[in-house]
Amino acid sequence: MALVKATFFLPLRDNDGRDLTAESVIVMMKLFNHFDGWTYLGEVRGAFRMPDGTESLDESKAYLVILDEGKIPELEQILREFKAQTTQVAIYLEIQHDLDIRFV
Repeated sequence: MALVKATFFLPLRDNDGRDLTAESVIVMMKLFNHFDGWTYLGEVRGAFRMPDGTESLDESKAYLVILDEGKIPELEQILREFKAQTTQVAIYLEIQHDLDIRFV
């Protein structure tokens, strides 16, 4: 099976200002259990247009996971479970295929 690189952002705070550290820690534990590891890439900032048209500014932590292509649905489920515990409209997820990934 081919390896892919997944990058995703987890917000530091919910739309109502609530700290999401505890929820993020659960995601990290699940990532390790499902995919054997994860990498923290740092903090990022961005804007998102809410369904009502207003701008929402987010500060997030960016993560990277290398996984078998067939396990992408498992990662999506972990991120859906995180989102379900928040007031977030969406979680950014980027999948890169056709990479030459090696652990040496």
